Amino acid sequence: MSFFLNSLRGNQEVSQEKLDVAGVQFDAMCSTFNNILSTCLEKCIPHEGFGEPDLTKGEQCCIDRCVAKMHYSNRLIGGFVQTRGFGPENQLRHYSRFVAKEKVDDPKN
Repeated sequence: MSFFLNSLRGNQEVSQEKLDVAGVQFDAMCSTFNNILSTCLEKCIPHEGFGEPDLTKGEQCCIDRCVAKMHYSNRLIGGFVQTRGFGPENQLRHYSRFVAKEKVDDPKN
């Protein structure tokens, strides 16, 4: 969400459009994190009670592999979806106005 708190560009105002985009991004990341958490816990942690307060070495390795696989597949699917034209410019109604405003405000142009 640092795009609306970017200190390199000086003072920027926080608009509702930027907050809307940040909200969508936050919801997507939160959903992805919760999905990874529930899937990996279900797969790697035994259901018959907890005998130890810490994870065992096997549980730690299982969770590490599970999270790595989920993260990789999420990136792979996200890239595929973007190549098919399902990027933010098509799905988020405020995105095109945000990009146009950023190009106008960019001091490099």
